[in-house]
Amino acid sequence: MIEAVRAAAQAHARSWEALVPDPLTVDRSAEAAEEAAFAAMAVAKQRLHDHIRATYGVSVRDLANLALV
Repeated sequence: MIEAVRAAAQAHARSWEALVPDPLTVDRSAEAAEEAAFAAMAVAKQRLHDHIRATYGVSVRDLANLALV
């Protein structure tokens, strides 16, 4: 699941770069692809959060705090 989140984040980064190739340009033709990539990333992240909650019985924030102790 972590790899799925990473892959989705990379896909979103590529789609964002296509949408905003430089600070002065926005390519509106890439907008739908960027929105779809963002939504796919959100789904992958939610699946990971749900898995952590179901497996460990804690939130992602709680798990991160435990890792820092």
